[in-house]
Amino acid sequence: MRRTLVAIALTLGLLAMPAAASAAPLTFGIHTPGDPFAGNTNGIDELERDLGRRVGIVSWFQNWGGEPWVTKVQPHVFQAVTRSNRLPLVTWEPWVQGGGTYQPRFSLRRIAGGAFDGYISSWAQSLRALRSTVYIRPMHEMNGDWYPWAGTVNGNTPGLFRTAWRRMHQLFRREGANNVRFVFSPINEDWPMTRENRLERYYPGRRYVDVLALDGYNWGTRFPSFGGWRGFRRTFSSSYRRLSRLGPQPVWIAEVGSSADGGDKAAWVRDMFRTAPKMRRLRGIVWMDTDTPHEGDWRARSPAGVADAFRASPRSRLARPRLLSARTARVGRRATVRWSTMHASDDVQRWRVYLNGRLVRTVSSERRRIVRKRIRRAGRFRWTVRGFDGQGAKVASASRSFRAKRS
Repeated sequence: MRRTLVAIALTLGLLAMPAAASAAPLTFGIHTPGDPFAGNTNGIDELERDLGRRVGIVSWFQNWGGEPWVTKVQPHVFQAVTRSNRLPLVTWEPWVQGGGTYQPRFSLRRIAGGAFDGYISSWAQSLRALRSTVYIRPMHEMNGDWYPWAGTVNGNTPGLFRTAWRRMHQLFRREGANNVRFVFSPINEDWPMTRENRLERYYPGRRYVDVLALDGYNWGTRFPSFGGWRGFRRTFSSSYRRLSRLGPQPVWIAEVGSSADGGDKAAWVRDMFRTAPKMRRLRGIVWMDTDTPHEGDWRARSPAGVADAFRASPRSRLARPRLLSARTARVGRRATVRWSTMHASDDVQRWRVYLNGRLVRTVSSERRRIVRKRIRRAGRFRWTVRGFDGQGAKVASASRSFRAKRS
């Protein structure tokens, strides 16, 4: 479910990424053919075991045109993902796959004019009924020229894209689908590289976007006109900076992969996990685990030895929520601890809060992240907040000390 390839020229003069490490944890995701359309995540589970890295996001693609199984919301597909305590990310594509870029039925002018209002509202109603958080990525890579919703084909413009997006978002909110998060996802390099086609021109505005995302690949020497072998930093640094300026939302890389032609794919993956934490706003990375004749082999287990490069180090497995509390408290009054995590809430299903090692309260992931406890004696105290996933495994932990004084 991918695009027809086009030549993407090498952009020069890439800007350096911020050196400061990310304060929030990074969620790793996968797109692999077949899952979760069968109503399970068996392939994802097996891949997770082989890679030795928790998969927290499951990505798949659905079209507006075609058979009902791909055009309509299939509750069992979303439920398979949420039952596995992962975040569903569906890429929503207004086209008949394989029909080329000229598909007047799916022009942005028709979407913006209301021709698909009934269809869009039906999706909003079905996703609202799931009662769980869903990430939806409509009309991705709009700053390329290989999809019928792109701004330079099919009679489209960036302005029509913004109007179509806002209309779609408004229909979802009108239907009460407040559990749906909208992901704005351009390609990392504008094609064609014109001022009118810059990714910034497609941005519909902060109130209509929950996550800012990028797609980008290391094509290697198999497709030299696509820029040749490029590391993770060179692939994303310039576009990450540009995207981050659009708004304060968390940033994801919604599609990424590396060829093995022309370099060491395992080393590329290891560099990705070293570099990503330096991108302060980055919260999620979704690997494209696919192998197609027209794009190449992006699979995470190919060639031999690549899977080991994904393996999480013991230090990287445990997220560290940010704790906020007063450095001092008064005896007889309540001390307070607040904490925050990434936008996607990591994989935490419940939080346990301890004071000097004794459990104070258990808080579900949906509740406000704040706990208060009355202090009855003077001395040093220590808050500890731990997050646990649906299987009871600890996935987040942080502590902070404070002193209690008599009034």
